[in-house]
Amino acid sequence: MSFDRGVLVFLGAFVLLAGLACLIAPASLAQQAGWSATPAGLTEIRAFYGGLQVGFGCFLLWCSRQPGRILAGLLVEGLVVGGVGIARAIGMLVDRAPTRFLLANLAVEAATVVLVAVAVSKQRRLAP
Repeated sequence: MSFDRGVLVFLGAFVLLAGLACLIAPASLAQQAGWSATPAGLTEIRAFYGGLQVGFGCFLLWCSRQPGRILAGLLVEGLVVGGVGIARAIGMLVDRAPTRFLLANLAVEAATVVLVAVAVSKQRRLAP
């Protein structure tokens, strides 16, 4: 398995599993994030954090199955996670609330963008 495909499979599986965790146990995310765990709040976590990530993880895994889609999957992953990371950093600066939870997530997002950038770079060097 090539490095770029391996990165895409890893990230797709990670996002899919994170989504399933939010779908199955939304109260855990609510507690970690310091959110109110009302029934409506738990449903929103299941829908947005669970459903969106499950769908996105499936998309990344689908992209990993065809060499012609690997670059697209990596670029979408990098742009989405990079956008989330930038928004998180702005939010922490504006709201002055850099909690451990937010900082840990920002670190994961930054590492993901770096990993994706390396995978894209390797793929582009190998392309004809």
